Amino acid sequence: MHLTDEQLNEYLDNETANRAEIETHLDSCGECAARLSALQALFTELGSLPEVTLSTNLAARFTPDRKLVPQLPRWLTLTASLQAAAALAALILAIPFFSIMLPQVETPSFTAWFFEIQSLWASWLDALSNSQLPNYQFANLPTYPVELSTLFVALAIVSVFWIFGNGLLLRNQTK
Repeated sequence: MHLTDEQLNEYLDNETANRAEIETHLDSCGECAARLSALQALFTELGSLPEVTLSTNLAARFTPDRKLVPQLPRWLTLTASLQAAAALAALILAIPFFSIMLPQVETPSFTAWFFEIQSLWASWLDALSNSQLPNYQFANLPTYPVELSTLFVALAIVSVFWIFGNGLLLRNQTK
């Protein structure tokens, strides 16, 4: 069995762990020894070639031009602007309705919410210490009716934040 080209190249580069085996095979096989001497002659010839410099710099073709700033497509800029204008118009239209409904909405005080959550937490802890689940779930929490105008204002505010968030994301992608 003859040596592969890879084994001969590793032998020439002193990168093989089987150097003694390869030398033994080269002593007994004339064909592999001839291939090794041809490879040595090729490497010697390649090493004696003069250095050639390129007439043009190829690296300039592959380096990005720092003067070019990527631009968003016009349709995307227009869409984002229209979304911002629609969200702003919705917010402006909703402000009078929200101000009318605001005094009518009764919100519990912070302390009432805090005591309700604290009592629920204490009942959960008691139930866990007794290895039982509580008898009730969050049905005791008070529910508050939400007016349509309040939902409209909330939707408008969320839309504005969404648009500004998208603008920030898109602006960071173009840098």
